[in-house]
Amino acid sequence: MPKIFSDYLAVLSDLVLRSGGNLQAPILGACCDSRECQPGFLFCAMQGERLDGHHFIEQALQRGAVAILSEREVPLPEKVPWVTVKEPYPAFGRVAELAADFPAHTMKLLGVTGTNGKTTTAYLLREILKAAGQKPGMIGTVEYDVGGERCRTAERTTPTPFQLQQLFIEMKNNGVTDAVLEVSSHALAQERLGTARFCGAAFTNLTRDHLDYHGDFEQYYQCKKRLFSQLLDVDCPMVVNMDDPWGQRLASEVTARKQLTYSLHKHPSANIQADNLFQDENQTTFDLHFPDCTWHLHSPLTGFFNICNLTSAACLAYGLGIAEASVQQAFLRCHGAPGRLQRLTGKSGLNVFVDYAHTDDALRNVLGALRPICKGRLFVVFGCGGNRDRSKRPLMAKAAEENADQIIVTSDNPRFEKPEDIIKDILVGFSSLKRITVQPDREAAILETIARATPQDIILLAGKGHEEYQEINGVKHHFNDAETARKYLN
Repeated sequence: MPKIFSDYLAVLSDLVLRSGGNLQAPILGACCDSRECQPGFLFCAMQGERLDGHHFIEQALQRGAVAILSEREVPLPEKVPWVTVKEPYPAFGRVAELAADFPAHTMKLLGVTGTNGKTTTAYLLREILKAAGQKPGMIGTVEYDVGGERCRTAERTTPTPFQLQQLFIEMKNNGVTDAVLEVSSHALAQERLGTARFCGAAFTNLTRDHLDYHGDFEQYYQCKKRLFSQLLDVDCPMVVNMDDPWGQRLASEVTARKQLTYSLHKHPSANIQADNLFQDENQTTFDLHFPDCTWHLHSPLTGFFNICNLTSAACLAYGLGIAEASVQQAFLRCHGAPGRLQRLTGKSGLNVFVDYAHTDDALRNVLGALRPICKGRLFVVFGCGGNRDRSKRPLMAKAAEENADQIIVTSDNPRFEKPEDIIKDILVGFSSLKRITVQPDREAAILETIARATPQDIILLAGKGHEEYQEINGVKHHFNDAETARKYLN
């Protein structure tokens, strides 16, 4: 249905500071990137972290923009309708979904949030929905699956509002019935999802990450909480990990939902308990006790943290009324996500694992999962991202020192920082440098570690996981840990 400028003012009514121009002006679409502007579009401008969108308004007008939404007033041709808003982020979310005709309203949305475990849990949920006869889509850190023949590599965990709505349009056109979303704290803080409502959501855990953006743990938690308190429909399943203290708080504060609280450590307040846990290097089995039944589950995923991911997915499936048989079928065929405890082998007989662990908690968990199957030395190669929370760098060092035998400190995505400055911050966290090797060149670090290891050892390449690039001074150079390791393993 064609839109006019006043339609957009209506959905922005509580955010508008001032507006002017022809209220009846036809609007054919909207965007926040002047390069994507088309004739008849509403162009949305705001002050970003590195670029100021207001500087691109003239370019947008040259490309055919007929109306402007902005954070501050700017000189415009007399006939151009305009509106200034006090909060650009939620404004963008509402504008994007109105321009797209609310495609997410045609499908069920399932959300997964937390610091660690989102990606694997989302992959498991997608497989469960397939096994249950649905046609799922997925938006997450690794890939965007819109229900077509091929998935495409993700640019970010939760895309910009305009990218997100385009993905929903593609899902709608492909007949997707359910969409699984990894919901990042940034997306929740910036209200990228607009008025979308979820039919189910899971909270995995909350550990130190993104504090450079949120400021402190309280703000980080409050952003995660929004998924359950504001975006999850009442009486829909809300899965919470009660072994996490922030999960306990969440369950106590958001009560008007169908709570499915689980524990792997017999937490007395959890209404779902896991026990009879068994793991070796090839499989995991466990029982999940619901109030009215017990499920016996089996998966090729290993590592204690993956039991948490499996449990989150199973609990949400239970809350949605999906049968145990569908969950078990999905678990058996899901071998996890790329770059999540991904095992590599080669002619050398060495065992190399690639994992996205980029927080101290995640690194500790992955090393803890590998220790029982390591017959020799446990190596870890890791770095920390530039222009991100500096305070976690020594914590990453501490996690590595406490759980690995040999530690190689290298570069991750330096971005606009000097690699040597990042490494210097990491080294502060070690109590001793005896087991530490520094090699700023990540490829060289991987090669040298493989050269040092024996078939009895295990090497963990941590931090980048599935990523296909290394970002240096604003340029993304092709780089993939698994690809690099395979080159030297063979």
